[in-house]
Parts: sequence; C-alpha cells; structure tokens
Amino acid sequence: MYSQRAYATTRAAKRSRGKSGGNQPAIDEPKPKPKPTSWAALLKPAGHASHPTTTRNGYGGDTKVNGQADIFYDENGVIKQRAFLTLEDALENWQLVFSAPPVQPRGLVNTGNMCFMNVVLQALLYCAPVYNLLWGVKASVAFNFKTTTPLLEALIQYVHEFRHNRTPLAHMLSDLEEPFVPENVYEALRQKNVFQTLRGQQEDAQEFMSYLVDGINEEMTDILSAHRLGASLAATSLANHEASSTSDNNSSWLEVGLHNKAMHIRDSNAAAIRTPITQIFGGTVQSTLAVPRVASGGIAHAPKSKAAQSSNREAFQWLALDVSSNDVDTIEDAFDEFVAPEIIEGYMGARGEPVAATKQNLLERVPPVLVLHLKRFVFCPNDGVQKVHKFIEYPETLSMAPKWFSKTADAVRHRDAKYKLSGVIYHHGSQASGGHYTCDLLRSTNEWLRFDDVDIDCLSSIGDVLAEKKDRTAYILFYTIRH
Repeated sequence: MYSQRAYATTRAAKRSRGKSGGNQPAIDEPKPKPKPTSWAALLKPAGHASHPTTTRNGYGGDTKVNGQADIFYDENGVIKQRAFLTLEDALENWQLVFSAPPVQPRGLVNTGNMCFMNVVLQALLYCAPVYNLLWGVKASVAFNFKTTTPLLEALIQYVHEFRHNRTPLAHMLSDLEEPFVPENVYEALRQKNVFQTLRGQQEDAQEFMSYLVDGINEEMTDILSAHRLGASLAATSLANHEASSTSDNNSSWLEVGLHNKAMHIRDSNAAAIRTPITQIFGGTVQSTLAVPRVASGGIAHAPKSKAAQSSNREAFQWLALDVSSNDVDTIEDAFDEFVAPEIIEGYMGARGEPVAATKQNLLERVPPVLVLHLKRFVFCPNDGVQKVHKFIEYPETLSMAPKWFSKTADAVRHRDAKYKLSGVIYHHGSQASGGHYTCDLLRSTNEWLRFDDVDIDCLSSIGDVLAEKKDRTAYILFYTIRH
C-alpha cells in the first residue's frame, strides 16, 4: 500500500491527538473561520480548475431543459444550475446527479474522541449526490443565512473548505492543505441540542450519521412545508381542498399479494414531503403481518394461502442488517436474514387464542445511495452489549436479488438493481462505548483513500478495501447505484 500523508504536520498531530476511548491530550484547534453573512461570500471558486463536463442522471435518465443538460460544471469546477431565487425553489427543483469533480483530500482534526464525526463528514463529502446538492444550493441560492437551517448551512460551509483537484493523491506530494476543525458543524449541532457533551465523549458513528442526515432532512421538510402552504393559501380553492383529501385517502388500499390474495396495505409515509435527502437515501420496505385463520374448532390453519395478510409500507434511509447469526458470513446472507419470515411469539388471535402469526420484511424500493448498517453490537443478558467481531464479506458490485423484494409494481422496477461500493466506515476495538473509527472512500474511478482523522493514505487497489482486516471491522457500507 502506497502511503501519502495529507500534510507535513499530520504525523506530529497524530501523536498528540486524542483517540476515541483514550485519554491523550488533544492538539490545539485552529481558529475557526468567521461565519459568512451571505451565500455570496461563498461564491468564489473553491480551487483549481476542472474540466467542464455534462452529467447524467443515471437513476432517472438524462436531466435536460430545452434539450440541454440542466446541470454541469464550469471551468472552476462549480456546479451550475438554473438560477433560483430562493432556497425553497432550489429544493423543489433539485435534480439527482451522480458525477462530481474529484475533491482534493484534506484531513479533519480530532479534538478529542471526535473520530465518529470525522468519518461521517468525509463519507458525505465523497458521496457525489450529497456533494452536488450542497454545491448546487450554494451556487444557485442568493439570500442571507437564516437560523432555520443551521445544519444545511454548516454542511455547505464544510464542503467549501475543500478544493477541486483531479490530480491523484499519490502525485500531489505536499500540495495539500492543512487539516482543519469543522467548527461550523459543531456549532450547528449544539444549536440542535444534538450530543450535548459533544466533545470528549465517544459516540456511535451510525447514530451520529442518523442525527445529522435526519436533521438536514427535517430542515428541508420545514422549508418545503412552509413554501407549499404559502402557495396553497395564495390559491385557495375547493378543488385544492378536494385534491388534498383524495391524497390522504390514498394512504390505504388493497393490492394483490402472494397467491393472488388481496392484501390491505397502509403507507406510513404517505404524507411525508419528498426532499433531496429522501431522493438520495430514501427507500421503502413492505412489512407484512400474516395471521392464520381459525376454524370453528379453534384450530389455526398454518398454510400461508389461508392467512389474513396486512402490510405496512415503511420508509428507510439506511438498512440495519443483523450479522450475529452463524448463518451470516456475507452481505447477501445478511439480506437473506433480513427478509426471512419471523414468528411472533405470543400473538393472540381475534378470539383470544394463540396463533402462529408471522412478520416479514421485503424491499419495495431501493435508493440511489444504499447505506447498510451492520449491527455489530448486540445485547447479551449476562454480558451486556457485546461486539460481533467476525468478518462479513462485502462485494465491490452488489446485485440485488428478486427474492428480497415484494410483489408490488414498485418492487418490480427495483429488484434487478446493481450497486457499486463507494465507501466503508470501520470500527476499531471491542467495546460499543470506545474504540476508534476510520474509513475507506472512493475518490474517483479506481482511486481509494483511507482516512484516519488527519492522516490520509492511498490504497493500492479495491482489494485493500474488500480484504479482512485484523484491527478493524466494517460497520457502515455505502453503495451507489450503477447506471
């Protein structure tokens, strides 16, 4: 493996920084930049020029306006879009784009048990649709900063700290910028009352990512809700009211299911507003409850064809896969476990008699960026929370299997999806409350980088990412749809 340190001072910084779960003194933090007063303050080119290129919306076809690509990069590597006047318009008209100019790597300072945050921020930076979203908003929205979207603003300022540079890391030598502290993100999280004791206390990377992404999604939802409410009030009519009522009623319907049986389906996410975050990470699972019918003699019929079924459509932004079973050695095994029917112990029928009810989760719609959380921390009655250390094999290309999907029309369109691995977050150590986090991320075609706070290494091949590692285990996987 070729090793290229991100900055001349990083080796000294690593010796003095505080590792997660450790008591080493943290290095002095660089002074944070003053918060800009408007988007215009961020509109200067971020760095070296990158070649202009049109992009393709691989998930839904080419995105064009009047026959031309709607999103492209200018000579400075800045995403150019149609001019929007407000953040509301930008979010309403946002388009999914997978291509992004390579970002010049830069380390993040660990100010004391902050590695869980650093790996998530690096992973989001190298997730092309997220990066394009943040740069697109910055480039096309002209308005003063508001306190209603602190997380979104903080992430936009965070990505602005990185330059565009197509040069492979191995050829950059010392042309890298000094590691920095994402102070704006810290401050935004404090405003949101997330992790009150943010510094000096180890946290879980998956939990942090959940807070961060959900928080941004909530900000976008509030903005879009207010925007649509205002538009509705401006054009109040009986027809609008009736259309809204009809939409609400469509959250429950009958659909043909297994063995051509009618199945009652409820959509728990029917009223949710579609945001750029849900368009990037959002998928749906169909959770089906099957209850055997009981004959007059009180005997429950076991055959599935005679079971009454009801289903609930549930949204997700990442899938949590149980890897504790002895039968799970690969990601494909974990998906088999995820969709396997589960017997519900102690389920009582309508007449108060015990019945062998089952619950089954099946995928219905998978997102452009599929995030898999490997559930490595399990609770044992005698030993408390324990870590599952075994190696779980994960492929470079993940092919979704039809058996993992429901029989609905939405599922048919997604069940042959193929994904390419784009990132791995690792957990080091044996305890849920300690250890350390690092990550491997795909920067550009066939260029993988390993991030360890301020240290950045070049990996020789994808084999380094897929191989079993003695000192760490894969905890979060990022897969991007192939198109």
